Amino acid sequence: MSQKLDEFEFFFAKEWSDGFPMVTPTEDRIQWMLSGTQRKPDEIVGRVPPALEAASVRTVAIHALMAGCKPEYLPVVLGGLELILREELNMGGVQCTMHGVAPLMIVNGPYARRIGLHGGNGCFGPGFRANVTIGRAIRLVLWNIGGGFPGEPCKTTLGHPGYFSFCVAEDADANPWEPLHVERGFAAADTVVTVTATTAPYSVATGAGYSNIDDALYLLADSIATLGSNNITGGDMVLVLGPMTAKSLADAGLNKRQVKENIARLATRPVREAKRRHSISPTHPMHWSHVVDGDNEDARVPWLRSPENLVICVTGGWGSGAGFCALCAGWGALGGYTQSRKVVFPD
Repeated sequence: MSQKLDEFEFFFAKEWSDGFPMVTPTEDRIQWMLSGTQRKPDEIVGRVPPALEAASVRTVAIHALMAGCKPEYLPVVLGGLELILREELNMGGVQCTMHGVAPLMIVNGPYARRIGLHGGNGCFGPGFRANVTIGRAIRLVLWNIGGGFPGEPCKTTLGHPGYFSFCVAEDADANPWEPLHVERGFAAADTVVTVTATTAPYSVATGAGYSNIDDALYLLADSIATLGSNNITGGDMVLVLGPMTAKSLADAGLNKRQVKENIARLATRPVREAKRRHSISPTHPMHWSHVVDGDNEDARVPWLRSPENLVICVTGGWGSGAGFCALCAGWGALGGYTQSRKVVFPD
């Protein structure tokens, strides 16, 4: 007598799962998911590296369904994927690198609030369906359509939890400055997805509730200028400012541009220390010796080649006087450059 097929074990056996159980994509459920968009099911969203298989609206919807999304999440998944497939993200490299970077999605605007995307306490953690399942849908597309399997072709040495899901909302209410999407040229009423390839969040205690602003800026900059960071070659990174730290900086009279400029000025190390990073060849087009005098031991090597390389996102809980923030370091000059686009969603 044949054993009854277990639908959950089926997905594990096929290696279609990220390690968690999947929602079975029946035809009725697929049609339910497709109700979240007005785009035609056979429309090609793009080819997903490194396998370069075509992702259609329907196949993306299937992966969103398997990830546990609701139909109203689908426009964000589609918008995020279209950004990820842009050349500037270099997703072929991100998928295959030995480094540990994954596409971080930051969502701004009224639709993010409408579908329950979370930007408060514990926003990078579990418990928030929209955050978790939208991020997971992207990973399943990269996994199954892009073929980004660990070992071959994905050579990442360690990976990080953002390889499961990496999606947050910026907290518009807690942000004392213009939100990220407005800074990047969109209207306040737009809903916008922004994507950067980054490492996992690294906790930074700024002491914003206790220390002066100069010290808080120094601590943020110090978290960036670490010799082991790929950003020694430049590139984009995301600095997640908790509401307490953002408010303290704003109350001191600093706008977002000034915060970036101050951190760029402080996020440096002397040449004598930068020389200890031997894994970056001087022939690399973005090696630090191309921007400072390598013979001057006291010259300062900038981790941020420009303030524009620093993406500031205000989100998270208020917390204690420690003023917790997080750095999501980037991939250096190899790619992962920040991209944004407006989300088109049904009325």
